[in-house]
Amino acid sequence: MKSTSLKFFILAVTSIAVCWAGKIPTSKNSEELKLRYPFLQVDPLTARALLDNDFESGTEEPWYDSSPNTVHWVVEDFSSPAEGYSPPAPLSNGAKYLRATRDAQQTAGQVILRTVTFTALPGDVISFDFWIRSRYTGANALDLVLSVDDVETTLISLSGYSTSVNLEWRRSFVTILDITAPPTGRDVTLIFYAYCGGNTDDAIALDNIFLIPASFDGKDE
Repeated sequence: MKSTSLKFFILAVTSIAVCWAGKIPTSKNSEELKLRYPFLQVDPLTARALLDNDFESGTEEPWYDSSPNTVHWVVEDFSSPAEGYSPPAPLSNGAKYLRATRDAQQTAGQVILRTVTFTALPGDVISFDFWIRSRYTGANALDLVLSVDDVETTLISLSGYSTSVNLEWRRSFVTILDITAPPTGRDVTLIFYAYCGGNTDDAIALDNIFLIPASFDGKDE
């Protein structure tokens, strides 16, 4: 019994360590990134209007995948998922969503999803639907991180929802900048850092990401 418990503990610690190891600040304005993702050249104020994505277009742009290994974000269809098994019923009427998709061997690993650099104003809220599941409680991770001048701050951590019995989507509202920020706002980047394990029932997915202006009176979930 002790040996089994120790094994689960090591698994969870390793998962978290791998996830956090990927949080290495990188410049979002490098020429290499601009060549790969032309939409990164949009000015930050205009980019505010580009963040909304329900993935019905079949692409994550202008969010983009910067995952370092064999796990990547892939737009899936609810009726024909490529990653193992069907997700729970969506919260809206959409047909598509974004999912952490592993290779044929279901290799575990980290996935990273970034926004273009955009101007966030005081009180702005980001809303998104998420689904996270794992065989062992807390084994998978999903964090939303704010990056300002390559300094990263975790806005919300959702690994607490990572359980074997989580069979539903949830919606979260997260304040990007509080009201004490400069009235002209700040140029920022939002990043989803996630870790998906190698078990069949491990899963991480996102949907319906929207930027909600400061007038919205939402609360973090």
